[in-house]
Amino acid sequence: MKDMLMKLISNKSLYLKILAGLIIIIAIIVIGSCCKSTKYGNSSGNNNNFGIAVQDGKWIYYIEMDDDEPTGIFKVKENGKKTEKVIDGNIFGLNIIDNYIYCVEYNEDDAQYNLIRVKTNGNNKETLAKNIDEAPIMAVDKWVYYNKNSNLYRVKLDGTDREKISDKKISYYHIDGKWIYYIYKIEGSQYIARMKLDGEKSERISKAEEDRKYEAVYVKGGKIYFIAAKQNENYDYTYYLYKMNKKGEKKEQICKLDANVQYINMQEKAIYYTVTEDYNEYTVKHIKYNGTDKQIITNTKEALNLNVTDKWVFFLGINSDNNSIMKMVSIKGDKEKEL
Repeated sequence: MKDMLMKLISNKSLYLKILAGLIIIIAIIVIGSCCKSTKYGNSSGNNNNFGIAVQDGKWIYYIEMDDDEPTGIFKVKENGKKTEKVIDGNIFGLNIIDNYIYCVEYNEDDAQYNLIRVKTNGNNKETLAKNIDEAPIMAVDKWVYYNKNSNLYRVKLDGTDREKISDKKISYYHIDGKWIYYIYKIEGSQYIARMKLDGEKSERISKAEEDRKYEAVYVKGGKIYFIAAKQNENYDYTYYLYKMNKKGEKKEQICKLDANVQYINMQEKAIYYTVTEDYNEYTVKHIKYNGTDKQIITNTKEALNLNVTDKWVFFLGINSDNNSIMKMVSIKGDKEKEL
């Protein structure tokens, strides 16, 4: 009797240990799945500015320019001291996920834009979708989002499961977690809205006032930040930064940016933008989301399609011969390099 009792106690102890082990394993799996971070091929701010630069580790991939046309992808060390050619082509919209560059290439033979991918070493070039709109594209997790005939589509990273997810005329969009926040216009009115990554559960969040137009949107810290331009009596626009909750409530004007803003890039830590009055000189600035620390990064003859990496601001400029070139300027404004 005593031996049988000891055996039962021993077996119960073993069962409890096994059960505890299973609970730990399940907890690790659940926590791991909950904490899995989203992979973004580039920032939405860069993608909405034609994706001319993207950082991958210690390398920054960028578009080479010649005679005002993209001629290929190059890469430069983060310190700006070494450059290498990756691939030729009229290419832009750079995104990188898992050692693949996802981008848009203009095919001169067919006179159309195609969504392609190529290894970061320039090998294994593949076409994922044909005859798409110029920009933007966004590679996020297992999908690449792109526009075709002004409708939003997505395709798996390997080119399978192509599908249309929205027929709205979207002018700007930002992906945050499981939602796509976007700006679109219908029947003369402009809206900020959101939908699930598969296009489901589309809902309007905010309608633009009659004398204003939405320019960019970004989600940060549970709030929606957006930039709207207000037209004055001279038909010029002044740009303002706002925030609201995800229901479109508690809308608040944070600050005035500037008049004559041309390019806007909303990043996680700050907002970057260019200002020009006569298109003969551009000022590149940045400002924090609370409206403080507005600073001039550089003044230059031209600054188009503003892109931002960890330490640098990239833009299309012109050199002393008035030819288009790629420029990189440090975020502090103390270093500059022509590429």
